[in-house]
Amino acid sequence: MSVLMMREPTIKSWRSAEQWLLGSMALALGAVAGIWLLVGPVPMAVPHFAALALLIASLAASLILMGRVGRTRRQMEAMLRGRMSAEAHAIETLRNSEAQWKEVFEHNPVMYFMVDATGTVLSVNTFGAAQLGYSVSELLGKSVLKVFPAEEQRAAQSNVAVCLENIGQTHSWEICKVRKDGSSLWVRENAKAVRRLDNQLIVLIACEDITERKEAENALRQSEMYLAEAQRLSRTGSFGWRVASGEIIWSEETFRMFGYDKDPSIKHATIFQRVHPDDRARVEQTIDRASRDGKDFAHGYRLLMPDGSVKHVHATAHAVTDASGEMEFVGAVTDITARKRAEMKLHEAQATLAHVTRVTALGELAASIAHEVNQPLAAVVTNAAACRRWLDRDPPDLKEARGTLESIIKDGNRAGEVIQRVRALVNKAPDQKAPLNINDVINEVISLVQHELLNHRIWLRLELSSDLPLVVADRVQLQQVILNLVINGIEAMQPVMDRPRELMIRTCQDEARQIMVTVKDCGVGLATENADRLFDAFFTTKSGGMGMGLSICRSIVDAHGGRLSASGNTGPGATFSFTLPLDQEDAP
Repeated sequence: MSVLMMREPTIKSWRSAEQWLLGSMALALGAVAGIWLLVGPVPMAVPHFAALALLIASLAASLILMGRVGRTRRQMEAMLRGRMSAEAHAIETLRNSEAQWKEVFEHNPVMYFMVDATGTVLSVNTFGAAQLGYSVSELLGKSVLKVFPAEEQRAAQSNVAVCLENIGQTHSWEICKVRKDGSSLWVRENAKAVRRLDNQLIVLIACEDITERKEAENALRQSEMYLAEAQRLSRTGSFGWRVASGEIIWSEETFRMFGYDKDPSIKHATIFQRVHPDDRARVEQTIDRASRDGKDFAHGYRLLMPDGSVKHVHATAHAVTDASGEMEFVGAVTDITARKRAEMKLHEAQATLAHVTRVTALGELAASIAHEVNQPLAAVVTNAAACRRWLDRDPPDLKEARGTLESIIKDGNRAGEVIQRVRALVNKAPDQKAPLNINDVINEVISLVQHELLNHRIWLRLELSSDLPLVVADRVQLQQVILNLVINGIEAMQPVMDRPRELMIRTCQDEARQIMVTVKDCGVGLATENADRLFDAFFTTKSGGMGMGLSICRSIVDAHGGRLSASGNTGPGATFSFTLPLDQEDAP
């Protein structure tokens, strides 16, 4: 509007000049005509009319010229007014644009700074100042270093210097600022140095608040650090396996466990390089089955390290489906070497204690064992005397002597078998698992306790299934379990005076097709308060007992992959049962 107001007098002055020009022309023509008529010669009719026609033509030409000039004037006036209107519209648009950009600059949720080459703040938007806890006036004319903590000020100066060295190029960085209240604000700055019209260099800086992202990153980094430390302390690494691509991802602890440098690409071949040769086929079987079935798996194996040492590890994996529908496994692998060594030491201690328990039991059965040995030895002596008599006859009765010698051999072998079984129980030998018939083991134990059963007037009832499959087990250890259960049954029935003393031993296959051995007595039974502690170490209800018999029995059965349990009978007495799996490949 101001431009229109400035241009309006100009249009009016042009209009006045036009009117003055036309009026002057008409006046001049009239004056010329008047002078010519007054001072000129007396006109004749024809020249007079010619002059008059010339005057009229001149006036007409003036009028026509005046009309054209007026039309041209109006066109120029319309053009000028249009230009003035366009300029006014452009100026108004520019003013509105400036107001909008000022609004954007002031209230855009992005912090804007303009600083000079020395780092002095030339401009800052209201939002940015408020985000830092300041007013705009508190920052203008101050050093931009005011909004940076001491440890970040050198980096801030360096960033400004880089921009000044590369005028017109945009640079980005992440840096921490400090609010007026002392709290931290992480920003991503995009900056560019430009030269103003007055040739002054300035740096324009736009700052994006990334505090939440940085806090999330720091929290994630801290969580990863805690996880890595927890994995190191627990000796447990994590892994991921994408079945389709074969890609394997390891955590840092898994790399350390396998003795490899960190590498983004791990293949099964790399793993098998560390797997102990004796376990390699089994590990390959497990992995193939998992990739084929897509089911969770868990397995233990050994690692043969480059220095010749052996590590025991246990891996567990859970099958999941990723976003693309592909199968992958997420799992953990634990270094159980220390646990294995502890288990070996514990097993050695248990074996020693079991040996002591066997020797103690045999000491208690000394009379029974002596009787079992004395019987065949007495028969040997008797048969030897008879053989001598058969030979002293005249003529010698060789047939009777030969039969007597066969009896001597049989009785000698029987005594030798008793001694051999006693020696096997007494000897401290390593575990030797082999296929065996559980009924044979029971009969061998019965031969040792036969005299004990007779002395305590106990009737033994055997219900041994004849079609039992063989079980893989250690013969001596199973003899110890059965011997302990039989002795416990004998002792439990010693106070019984009002009913027959009966001990029943049964073998069969249960619903799971496992071998089950049951020893049932009719003694004093089990106290309810002792049921949960019966198999605890050092717990005993005997006045002179150590409390280790049943605990050792359970550990032996557990080592064979079975389960030992006890229960009270409906009538008097108690029943002890243990199971043995036929397939012990996966037994612990």
